[in-house]
Amino acid sequence: MAGNDLSPKGGIKDLTRDDWLRAAVAALAEGGVEAVKVERLAKSLGVSKGSFYWHFKDRPQLLAAILDFWDADFTQQLIDNAADLATPKERLRHLAQDALERTVYGIDSARAEAAIQSWAATDVQVADRLRAVDAVRLAYLEKELATAGQQPDKAHARAKMLYLALLGLYAARGYNPALADDGAYLALVELALQ
Repeated sequence: MAGNDLSPKGGIKDLTRDDWLRAAVAALAEGGVEAVKVERLAKSLGVSKGSFYWHFKDRPQLLAAILDFWDADFTQQLIDNAADLATPKERLRHLAQDALERTVYGIDSARAEAAIQSWAATDVQVADRLRAVDAVRLAYLEKELATAGQQPDKAHARAKMLYLALLGLYAARGYNPALADDGAYLALVELALQ
């Protein structure tokens, strides 16, 4: 059957597009964009490269799909997870808790975020995409803070403060875990909600 590969143990292993994407994002998080190589991913998944080509035309298509996956699962999914909560304060608290999750699909979320940022520093198209995602994230925070009763200028400033603090926390997780204090970030969220 097309799209199936023999695993090293001789059985059939069905890999989905999402399996490849998760493996690619994990490779990106661990080693940057240069670590996202078809052969390396196939080896880590225990399949031949043929499975990859069932789902993707080539590596550039995979790289583009990584950005879509990251946007959907590391941004929009967090917003959607909080959508049914009754108040903007509850939604922002929930979003903060979700954003602090250390792993998503077994992928270190802080390292994935840092890898996307590093990639954006060397690729204009990725930088454009990252700026668009930053804008969505900031607009959501700002809207919720305004809905919670804050004046527009205050909501705008606090949205940036919360977002930049989260990015800083993610960065600190990589080199100084003691500084990357989730409790301190949640306390900042509470201050921003006042």
